[in-house]
Amino acid sequence: MSSTQLTHVVLVSFYSELSQAAREEALFNFRQLGNNCGGRDAGILFWKADWNLDRRKNYHLMVVSIFENEDALRNYAAHPKHKDFASSLSKMADWIVGDIAVGLPID
Repeated sequence: MSSTQLTHVVLVSFYSELSQAAREEALFNFRQLGNNCGGRDAGILFWKADWNLDRRKNYHLMVVSIFENEDALRNYAAHPKHKDFASSLSKMADWIVGDIAVGLPID
């Protein structure tokens, strides 16, 4: 098991025909996802989902999370609630993901 914290970033680009109400519901659900997948007890040390302030590349939402280690990130990715959310999101958006092996200074 790795002890290096991982920062996980997701940028979401909604399909143009998606309503504002559906976009807001997706953001609401994204905000809950970290806790729904176990939160701190599951090694999710930080979770923030919000509207992206920089829309130059048409990414509407941004999620930044910090995982205790690789196992925590792997368990999150395999969690049934994450899989269900990703399946639902795939019908309304495309996204890109990046992970780096460094945490942020958090309490």
